[in-house]
Amino acid sequence: MEKNMDFNDKLAKAKQSREEQGPPTRTVTVTLDQDVSTRLVDLEAQLEAEKQRPQDGRLAKKSPIAVLQEQIDAVKAEYIDTLVDLKFTRMEGTGWNDLTIINPPREDSLPDKLIFGYNIHAVTRAAAVVSGVLIEDDQERELTQEQWDDLFVLLSGKDNEKIANAIYALNEGESERAVELGKALRDETRASEKKSA
Repeated sequence: MEKNMDFNDKLAKAKQSREEQGPPTRTVTVTLDQDVSTRLVDLEAQLEAEKQRPQDGRLAKKSPIAVLQEQIDAVKAEYIDTLVDLKFTRMEGTGWNDLTIINPPREDSLPDKLIFGYNIHAVTRAAAVVSGVLIEDDQERELTQEQWDDLFVLLSGKDNEKIANAIYALNEGESERAVELGKALRDETRASEKKSA
């Protein structure tokens, strides 16, 4: 039977893995969509209205439907210029814990009080600033506090949520899952060893 690793073996393996692979990261793509969505919705509504009208059978250079479709395609192409890639790295545990301590749960938030024990939005936003970088032309670039503040104001609620989920998973969720899975497997192995003994 294979010998179980002792603490020093586990520590050495974890350190070697960290040196070789670096800390875990997650990349999130968000959009700085100011008015692209609004213009697209308006054009799509105009297109639907135009489709309901009787079409003029006379020859024209371009039908109103074709013109609207071209405008829709042009607006859709603008989405590319609104995309931003942000890469987040797992923080040191003490740094993460410090953020959770200084951001107590909000009184009116059940998830804060019952699930997290801290203000999840304040913690993940603060963690984004200290653990996140912009990926631009395959290069990492740090953002200033002012740039992060501007970014968070421009992002939709869904994009803010994507960032919060990625940061939470890196700093708490994935390690909690690993502990639970590891404990279950360890318990199974011990039970199996007892039966075979």
